[in-house]
Formats: sequence, C-alpha cells, structure tokens
Amino acid sequence: METPVVKTKKGLSPIWILPLLALFLGALLLYKDYQKSGFMITVQIKNATGLTADRTKVFFKGLPIGTLKSFSISPDLLWINANIEIIKEAKEELTDDSKIWVVKPEFSFNKITGLDTLVKGSYFEVQPGTSKVPGDSFVALNEAPPISSRVPGLHLTLTAKHDVSLGPGSPVYYKKIEVGEVISNILKDDTSIETKILIYPKYTKHVSDKTLFFISSGLQIDVNLPKLSIHVDPLKTILRGGISFMTPGGGKALKSNASFHHLYKSYQAAINSDNLSIDLIFSIENGLTADSTIQYNGVKIGIISELTLSKDYKNVHAKAYINKKLKHLLVEGTYIYVVRAKLNAGTVSNLGTIISGPYLNLIPGNGKATSQFSVHDSRPVDMTISTGLNLVLETNRLGSLGYDKPVYYRQVQVGKTTGYELSPTGQNVLIYINISPPYVNLIRENTKFWNSSGIRVKGGLMTTMKISTESLATLIAGGISFSTPDGKEMGKRLANGHHFELSADPDDTWLNWSPELQLGVIPEKLIKHSATKQGKTVIEGD
Repeated sequence: METPVVKTKKGLSPIWILPLLALFLGALLLYKDYQKSGFMITVQIKNATGLTADRTKVFFKGLPIGTLKSFSISPDLLWINANIEIIKEAKEELTDDSKIWVVKPEFSFNKITGLDTLVKGSYFEVQPGTSKVPGDSFVALNEAPPISSRVPGLHLTLTAKHDVSLGPGSPVYYKKIEVGEVISNILKDDTSIETKILIYPKYTKHVSDKTLFFISSGLQIDVNLPKLSIHVDPLKTILRGGISFMTPGGGKALKSNASFHHLYKSYQAAINSDNLSIDLIFSIENGLTADSTIQYNGVKIGIISELTLSKDYKNVHAKAYINKKLKHLLVEGTYIYVVRAKLNAGTVSNLGTIISGPYLNLIPGNGKATSQFSVHDSRPVDMTISTGLNLVLETNRLGSLGYDKPVYYRQVQVGKTTGYELSPTGQNVLIYINISPPYVNLIRENTKFWNSSGIRVKGGLMTTMKISTESLATLIAGGISFSTPDGKEMGKRLANGHHFELSADPDDTWLNWSPELQLGVIPEKLIKHSATKQGKTVIEGD
C-alpha cells in the first residue's frame, strides 16, 4: 500500500479573487468620492436668520461653489461659525483675502437688493482676493464690498466738494442709457468726496479726458416762457440717484484706470465749466437771481451762477457764464442791462418777465477783451440795432411815445422806437428809431414823420370838423408814422444817425404821397456815413 504524498499548490487560490475585486472596487469608489469631495471652510457670522444647513448655497458670479453643512457657536458666544463645504475646483481662488458676505433681501426708499433671495433664500456670495495663500477661515462682511478693480471695464475716480448722496450700485448714464454704476464713496481728510465708478467695457469708448460728469436729479424743469419743458429720468434714478456724463468732441480716449474727473452737482454746473466766466456788478434792487439768463438778440447765451453782497450791502457781485463761442462779445464797451416788465404809456412791455423774472440783455462793444462788467438798470437811450437804418427824431415833448413803439408806413409796421432822451440843451426830446432792413429804401432826405398816437381833430364851430386816427393799434399803443414824397422831391438816401423833425400832426398832402419805391435789403455800404452837407448826412451820387 502506497503512502499518499501531499503537495502544496503555489499561487493565489481562486477563492480570493472575489474579495480582492471587492476591495479594489471599494478603493476606487473611495478615491472617486475623495476626488469629488470639496474642502471645509469656516465663516463667522453674527446672525444665522434665513440660513439652513444642507440647503443654503455659496455662489460666485451666480455659479454655486459650495453648501452650508452645519453651525457651531464660538466659545465667547459672540459669533456663529458656519461650516461650509466648497468644491475642490474653487480651492485655488479662495485665498486668505477673499471676501464673503450673506445676501438677504433689503428694501428701503433708495435701495432694493437681493430680490432673488425671495425665490432661493438667503445665500453666501464670494469675491476672490489677490493673495496666493489659501484660506479656510473668514469673517463675513456686513454688506457687499465694492466691485473689484479686476472687473473688466473703465474704473474712474470722481471728486466733489459738495454732498454726494449716491450709494454703491447707483446707475451711471450716457444719453439716458445705463452704461455703468457707482462702486463706492470715500470722505477724504480735506472733506472732499471721492466717488469711484465703473464704466462697462462696451461703453468705455464714450469717455474721454474731456468728459463732464454730473449728478442726475431725476427731475429737471426748464421754464423759458412761453415754453415749459420737463425732463424725467428713469424711475431708478429718481429713487436712488445717479450720475450722468456728456463728452464734448476733441477729447482723448482714456486708457488708465487712475483717471480723475470732477463730479459737478448739476447739468448746468457741468455746462458752466466748459464756458467763459465773467464778473458782474449791479444794484440790489433789480431783482436778478442765480439762474437769471443773459441774452443777445433774443437768444440765451449765458446764465448767472453765484450772487454775493458787497461789503456796503448796496451792490451785488455776480459770477456768470457765457457760451465760449461768443468770446468776441466780451469786450470793453459791451453794454449789459436789465430787462424787466414795465408799465409805460398805458401798455406793458416785457410781459414774460412778470413770471420768469428779469434777465440781462447784451449789446456788444468794440474794445479790448475783458471779463468784468457793470450792469445798467435800463437800456442805453441811444441804442442802435446792427441791422436796418437807425434815425433820430426831434420833438418838443415825448407824449405817449417810449420804448418799442411801432413805426408805420401806410399803417404797416416797418420799424420801432429804440430809446429816447432830452437833447443836450434840454429844449427838445430825441427819439431813436430803427427801420427794419426790407424797408430802408422807404426813407429819403425829404421823408416826413409825425406822431400818430391818439385822435386828431381839425376844424371848429364855423368850419367842418374832421376827426381821424391812423388805426386802432396806434390809438391804443401809440406810434410814429412817416411818408415820402413822389419823384425827385423825395431826395437822396440817408445814412445812420440822420435827424428828422417829428411833427405833431401830418399835413394833408403827406397822406396823399405814394412814391414807387423798391422794397428789399439795401447793401450795407449804402447806409453808412459817407458825406455831410448842410448838417445832413447823405449818400453821395444817389
């Protein structure tokens, strides 16, 4: 009988294959779970209202990067520690100078934020820092931090001495289109305010080194009788305020984010900064105020900005701004006077100033450039108009005539009175008139003028009585009429400044004159002084 021989089998028994496979799969799952798992951070908060473990998320630019896992209370009972799991992909961005805050809904008169929390609840928001050191412990901010300078766009700093009631997030407008936002306000040691703003990348081309920034009030009312215009900005600007800007041509594009601009308190202040500044002095009784306008030939060319009393309290010193394109008007000899409503000879002139207030009118001079002017209480009595024909009428009394009275030819108004004064000897009244350009050719050397105001009565008890008047308009407002003889008797054309006698009534023959005279604008050279004969200025060779 043979003895059995026991042989030991070398190698792994098939029975171990299954346990080893299970061990490998378990390790693989653990590795994958490790790969997917994030890392834990702690954020100290003062209030956990609205935050829920396993539900409250952490967001970066709207993308979820973490979840709140649990709470714990600090040993000193001053803080609540929020334990948050952050995805591994965000580890490099979450450095020790990163900023974290809680976003909650906030409603106030000038601020509405966190509306999305009404749907998804309160959440954490992260703003990455610039450090390279990883961080795992943070203190939550009380509110959202200013936008980082790393955000694309044009970052500008605006300076102002006045109050700036704008908060972070207030809009920045260009032509009423929102193109940026306010980042922050900083009060400097010199009490000035630095306002940092961001212009979004697609709109940076509209900003240059000449751009003017000003605070938008939301509602602007311009009164320029008979027109009233109201400019209303978007509701967001009315509630929260905002900044607008305008860019004159010729500026250079900005490339540096360190650019400083002045922030003006209003649109008008911004406009003034681009205009010419002049100094005015006038009497305290004329009723002018800040924002009173300055006009030239009926067009607004400037505005009064600041008023201060003189030391003796008798005069007012004012700073005004004139359109820079009209620099040639600001010379010695320029006459500036107050225009206000006046009751004269039963009529009211400058009626619009009763509501809008008085304004200044400018008559240019021809001297050297200057920036200081005295304001007169009335226009010059010998004021002449740069167009048309300016004449002087002499009479023994003014009667109902005054400023802006019409001058008629055949009951059609062809001019107006521009002023009056006593003659140098005091024996007569000099009345200055201007004939409009199309009617200059109606005036000749032997033209006759008469006062057409009121009613004319001729005759008596033993003769036929004749009552006449020019028209209802002259009966009410007064005026001057003239007539020119026929043929060669009319005489030659006249130059500016010629004197005529103003009769009280017309001769009957004057009313029958009907010369054929061509209307139209007379060349300027034909109405300038060229020769003087026997006290009369005439045109040679006419």
